[in-house]
Amino acid sequence: MDFLRQKASKRLYLNMSEKSKTSSIAVGSLVWVEHPEEAWIDGEVVEVNGGEIKVACTSGEEITANAAKAYPKDPEAPACGVDDMTKLAYLHEPGVLQNLKSRYDVNEIYTYTGNILIAVNPFQRLPHLYNDDVMEKYKGMGLGELSPHPFAIADGAYRQMIKEGISQSILVSGESGAGKTESTKMLMCYLAHMGGSSKSEGRSVEQQVLESSPVLEAFGNAKTVRNNNSSRFGKFVELQFNSRGRISGAAIRTYLLERSRVCQVSDPERNYHCFYLLCAAPAEDREKYKLGDPRTFHYLNQSNCIQLAGVDDSKEYVDTRRAMDVVGISSDEQDAIFRVVAAILHLGNIEFGKTSDGDASQPKDDQSRFHLKTSAELLMCNEKALEDSLCKRVMVTRDETITKSLNPNDAAVSRDALAKIIYSRLFDWLVNKINNSIGQDPESKFLIGVLDIYGFESFKTNSFEQFCINLTNEKLQQHFNQHVFKMEQEEYTREEIDWSYIEFVDNQDILDLIEKKPGGIIALLDEACMFPRSTHETFAEKLYQTFKDHKRFTKPKLSRTGFTICHYAGDVTYQTELFLDKNKDYVVAEHQALLSASNCSFVSGLFPPLPEESSKSSKFSSIGSRFKQQLQSLLETLSATEPHYIRCVKPNNLLKPHIFENSNVLQQLRCGGVMEAIRISCAGYPTRKTFDEFLTRFKVLAPNALNGSSDEITACKRLLEKADLKGFQLGKTKVFLRAGQMAELDTVRNQVLGVSASKIQRKFRTYLARKSFLSLRNSAIQIQTLSRGQVARRIYEHKRRIAAATTIQKDMRMSVSRKAYTLLRSSAVCIQAGMRGMAARDELLRRRRNRAAIAIQRYCRGFLACHSYSSLKGAAKAIQCACRASLALQELRKLKLAARETGALQEAKVKLEEQVKELTSQLELEKRMRVEIEEAKNHEIAKLQSALEEMQMQFQGQAANETSELQQTKTKLEKQIEKLTLQLQLEKRMRADIEEAKNYETAKSQSALDEMQVQFRETKELLIKERESANKVAEQVLRAEGVADRVAEQVSRVEGAADRVAEQVSRVEGAADKVVEQVPRAEAFVDKVAEQVTRAEGAADTVVEQETNAEGAAVRVAEQVPHAEGAAVRVAEQVPHAEGAVAGQVPMGHELLNKLTAENEKLKFLVNSLEKRIDETEKKYEETNKLSEERLKQALEAESKIIQLKTEMQRLEEKISDLETTDQILRQQALINHPAGKASGHLVPTAQTAENDQPPEAQSASVAKRFAESESMRKSQIERQRENIDTLLKCITKNLGFSEGKPVAAFTIYKCLIQWRSFEAERTNVFDRLIQIIGSAIEDEANKDCMVYWLTNTSILLFLLQRTLRAPPNSPRLPPQPTSFFGRMTQGFRSFNSSTNLAVAGLNEVRQVEARYPALLFKEQLTAYVEKIYGIVRDNSKKEISPLLSSCIQASRSSLENSSESSDNSSLTSHWQSIIESLNGLLSTMKDNFVPLVLVQKIFTEIFSYINVQIFNSLLLHKECCTFNNGEYVKAGLAELELWCGNAQEYAGSSFDELQYVQQAIKLLVLQKKSELTYDVLTTEMCPKLSSQQLYRMCTLYSDDNSGAESVPPEVISSLKILTGEDSNDAGGESFVLDDNAGIPFSIDDICSSLQETDFTGVKPAQELLENPAFEFLQA
Repeated sequence: MDFLRQKASKRLYLNMSEKSKTSSIAVGSLVWVEHPEEAWIDGEVVEVNGGEIKVACTSGEEITANAAKAYPKDPEAPACGVDDMTKLAYLHEPGVLQNLKSRYDVNEIYTYTGNILIAVNPFQRLPHLYNDDVMEKYKGMGLGELSPHPFAIADGAYRQMIKEGISQSILVSGESGAGKTESTKMLMCYLAHMGGSSKSEGRSVEQQVLESSPVLEAFGNAKTVRNNNSSRFGKFVELQFNSRGRISGAAIRTYLLERSRVCQVSDPERNYHCFYLLCAAPAEDREKYKLGDPRTFHYLNQSNCIQLAGVDDSKEYVDTRRAMDVVGISSDEQDAIFRVVAAILHLGNIEFGKTSDGDASQPKDDQSRFHLKTSAELLMCNEKALEDSLCKRVMVTRDETITKSLNPNDAAVSRDALAKIIYSRLFDWLVNKINNSIGQDPESKFLIGVLDIYGFESFKTNSFEQFCINLTNEKLQQHFNQHVFKMEQEEYTREEIDWSYIEFVDNQDILDLIEKKPGGIIALLDEACMFPRSTHETFAEKLYQTFKDHKRFTKPKLSRTGFTICHYAGDVTYQTELFLDKNKDYVVAEHQALLSASNCSFVSGLFPPLPEESSKSSKFSSIGSRFKQQLQSLLETLSATEPHYIRCVKPNNLLKPHIFENSNVLQQLRCGGVMEAIRISCAGYPTRKTFDEFLTRFKVLAPNALNGSSDEITACKRLLEKADLKGFQLGKTKVFLRAGQMAELDTVRNQVLGVSASKIQRKFRTYLARKSFLSLRNSAIQIQTLSRGQVARRIYEHKRRIAAATTIQKDMRMSVSRKAYTLLRSSAVCIQAGMRGMAARDELLRRRRNRAAIAIQRYCRGFLACHSYSSLKGAAKAIQCACRASLALQELRKLKLAARETGALQEAKVKLEEQVKELTSQLELEKRMRVEIEEAKNHEIAKLQSALEEMQMQFQGQAANETSELQQTKTKLEKQIEKLTLQLQLEKRMRADIEEAKNYETAKSQSALDEMQVQFRETKELLIKERESANKVAEQVLRAEGVADRVAEQVSRVEGAADRVAEQVSRVEGAADKVVEQVPRAEAFVDKVAEQVTRAEGAADTVVEQETNAEGAAVRVAEQVPHAEGAAVRVAEQVPHAEGAVAGQVPMGHELLNKLTAENEKLKFLVNSLEKRIDETEKKYEETNKLSEERLKQALEAESKIIQLKTEMQRLEEKISDLETTDQILRQQALINHPAGKASGHLVPTAQTAENDQPPEAQSASVAKRFAESESMRKSQIERQRENIDTLLKCITKNLGFSEGKPVAAFTIYKCLIQWRSFEAERTNVFDRLIQIIGSAIEDEANKDCMVYWLTNTSILLFLLQRTLRAPPNSPRLPPQPTSFFGRMTQGFRSFNSSTNLAVAGLNEVRQVEARYPALLFKEQLTAYVEKIYGIVRDNSKKEISPLLSSCIQASRSSLENSSESSDNSSLTSHWQSIIESLNGLLSTMKDNFVPLVLVQKIFTEIFSYINVQIFNSLLLHKECCTFNNGEYVKAGLAELELWCGNAQEYAGSSFDELQYVQQAIKLLVLQKKSELTYDVLTTEMCPKLSSQQLYRMCTLYSDDNSGAESVPPEVISSLKILTGEDSNDAGGESFVLDDNAGIPFSIDDICSSLQETDFTGVKPAQELLENPAFEFLQA
């Protein structure tokens, strides 16, 4: 398209004289000149020849141009452009173009021209411009307060609608591919964000409008030469608002769908998308519609472009179907729609040929017949009727009806007409369906309309569609010109300046040419369409005759049917060949009748029957007239609203980012009316500067203008008068200059600056000359000084050489004498050293041999003693296992008999199975302990062997005279080692045999425990004998010390113990026989259940005492073993004999266990038979109950007895639970009171010797007596324990404060839990109650003191738990301890010592314990609460600082706006002081509550990180913050923060290091000499932390605010730009802003390591608890 640049230039500067313009251009001036490729190019004037100038362009070439056609360039224009082009110093075409290009290069795609927004399509995603935070930022802000954005236009329209009650409209225009649709979506999103939404069938109105776009794009968009997704229709979206400003409804209006594209497509364009989507549908859909390759269809293969690059038509088909579901189109309707689309494709493949009998037409071949039949099936109409409607016409006359056959060409035209009218009706139906689905609000008060319409079009071939599109743009341009003119006049009125009427180009004559009635082009076209014989040639001739004298209408020279109209954007030539056909808006009667009679309701609905009056009427209807009416309605709507304009620009035709084609953009600006708006502005006062900006730039012309006066208006007036300018105007806030006056002022300014530069050069050259003279004089003086010094140094060197020779002679003589003496002395010393070394080596060898012999003896004796003890201990355990098996059999039998009728048998069985599992886990634990002991022994043997090898290595180095003696010693030692090795191997084999036998016996005992019952009397006797045997074994070991002759007696006693084991096994067998005999009598023991349970409780105490006695004996044995080293060697020689005796008894025990297993099977069978008998009895009882009322009463009584028994059993279970708790408390007291228990970590009460000597009956009586006496004590102890817990919880709910800087509450809780042994309990509720107390205490998150107080308590308590508790070894969780009487009895015979001392200062008496599940769970919950409270304190601090940071940022902006006025610095730093005060308040609170130092440092570190993120993001996102003054302001604030960190170094730690991003950014902003920066210095030394995207953003946003600071060099910005593009491609478009981390930055180990040296000595518990006698242990 050819546009006249000269004509446009005249429009821009209509009132500027060439003389004034030429006079302002001189050598050295920067100007813009025309360029054939770049449109405009800048350069410097190097020569002026009258009216011509020679310019050295920045591209390197020289151009000679007319001075009248050159425009001045602003040398002080910002590198990244200005956001409002009315602020340009030179408002002309090249200035506007350069400003847009500069902003586009830094991804600033939006620019204002007054209140018009220009949007340049970036062809890439810029996510940081459109998120929710950006919407919130523009909310309520005035136009121009923030960077240009569509959100600002939408916000202004919404605010104006709310405040003034006037409907608004936003006109989005631009050529295809300029981004109109995306801009419309952004506007819709923001209006939805502001106005909310009302729901319609689960989706908001604006959502449905947005989601209708895919449907309309599929049926209304197509690929054109300029755009792959060009909208071929206009769209006006009305958003309706209620009185409250909420969206209540919407409507979509469409204009001028390009129907002709259905049948005619030019290469390389495409038809509408829906056709290709349907051809790419799934196979079942294509088969249903009988479709295939799109190249086989006539309507699609007219162009070679079938597939779009990067577009998957099959996926788009699925998305379109989904979008149709969203907007409310049912599946049946979707199927009908695509059937209609498929029918159109098949219609296009119908070809016609002549019939054999004349000129009539018919389908050409079978293929055409197939498509005809398919079309009829898809449209659900008669095939013959469809053929007749295409090949014939019916003419109705007054007398008859005549049927006329059409020739093949007319039939093809009829076919295409049918396809176009079907598609047009289908598109209208879709629009109506979407509007009905969205819904409209009839009570709406206001609306905001968004117009997305095609821009001005001029192609090689322009038809009727381009004619209508350009008419629309002419109408909108007139509306736009009137609005811009109005805004210009309002600006002058607002500034109160004198102004005269400004003429603007009115295109009313073009509109009259096109639409005037009568006599316009559209009227003539309608007239030609009404005459049947009219053709496009006759229509063109009519136009030539009618408008031959019209200045806007011309006839092309090389065309006989075309015509040219001179539009506002340029001349366009239209071809009239298809004007008549495309203008006709009627349906062929045959087509109407055919489709109205379709069996498909959807198709018949598209063509409803016409009213009789309408069918008889002959009134003509045309597309042009209907479109003119729609356009008039649109303009009336726009006139009734307040318009806002967005002009979209496509920077290049390649549709790629970072390419800006000047010529292409300039054409679009002219077509969009932007240049016309600038021309209107230039017609008045194009240059407008605020007083402050004007004085800043031109105060060098009159430095004394401001002297004695602070009035800016007066100063500006003096300055302009001195410059001798005429015609300017001074408004209220701005200076208004005529076109060209700015250039004149710049010329005078450059002259003044040139004179000043000459003076500076003169002074500087004088300074350089004087400096050179002084340098030469100083050089001469220095040369003289050096010469004189050289002479003096030579004289001194001669004298020094003489003195040195004398000294050398003296030293040489002394050296010879000293060397002779030294040689003699060293010889004597060497001889003495050799003699003394030989004597010392002899002594060392003797001592080593003695020490090695002693070590071997010590290890051997220790091993033998340990081996003897282990053998005795194994025998004792074998006896214990047999006794426990017998006791388990008796107890199990009694419990099952007692529960026979009540159903408790099954429950007891389950409990016993659980107890067996517990025993199994405990046996496994003992096995692991034995393995550890074995490993320790192997380690000792390895040590002995290593010692032997070491001795061998030492002996090899001795002298030759000692070789024989060493060899004899070595032989002896090897024999001893072999002997020890044989003994160890023998012992291992014996221990393995004993261990295997014990494992076999244990497995058999565990299987027998499922069915056995315990007989308590026999248990007492067996336990007493076991205790006696254990005491005898202990006495034997004690008497073994130093008595060699008693070894035989000890061995005999061991053999006696083995005999007793065999005797006990036989007794167990007898007890089993008795149990079998007692089975038939089990029914008689039901009434004695309570008595037996009572006896069990009495026996429990006895078992506990016996358990402690056995443990005491074992401890005493362990204490005496170290003293038996001398006798242990001899005992070890006899032990194998004793072990052999014990091993001899093992087979006998195996046979007995086999017998017991068989008896167990019999017992199981008897129990099963008893259960069956119980079931039979219950059945008989039910039958008897139905027969007799008396039996019914007896049954009821029996049932009540059963209930009583169950109640009693439940009470007994509670008693057993209480006994378990009491037993645990007694164990704790025994551990505290008994010295042996303290040493070993287990309960070892001392057994009285007299009691051991009593007979079994007397011991049983004494045990029962003690149990009766202690029962009441146990109950009261449990109650007191509960009361103590309640007292503790009640106490800690108060603020107990701190003692010695430690939290009293945490220390008190810890001491109580340790004292009560709560960590070792399997079941306790004290931990749950503590967690509830902490949770309720921190419910008020706003209470800072409470939060910090509990942060200290929970962290200290967690530290104490971490140092005290340890998980069970070898597994995450140990098996639970037994809680029943039987479990405690069987476990009491084991000893387990794994405690280690705790190393916490002030708590040395507390031991480390193995935590059970409740304690471990409490520790995890406490950890979670520490993290939660920490997060609350941190987030509260951030919330408190956030508004203060916002105030700092706002203060920096206000400081920029008022930079010209004097302001108080204290008011600006007050915001930073508020932040300091907030930090001091938080620090004071944490100091008062003694928060651990590591937590304090972590909190301040995260707070400073938050400050870093907020300030740094504000620098990147707000241009007004990225200035020198703002950098100084932030730098002052950072200095305040650094001073605070220095004062609070202990608590702040390295928090200030978190501000590295802000520090480096501010360092760049306040740098004065930025022009000297290089890329390496910027990225490696000054700002190493900042990424290339962040540096590029700051360098492009930086602006000089009168500080005199320079900008970053362009080459550095170019390098950063290249890296930014690469980084954005690699990172996938990630944002360059920083994110705030909200995680927990510490672990339990961090807290523990920081509190490692904490001393709890002197910490006083709560005074309230100290007064309670139950808490006396707190005073310890």
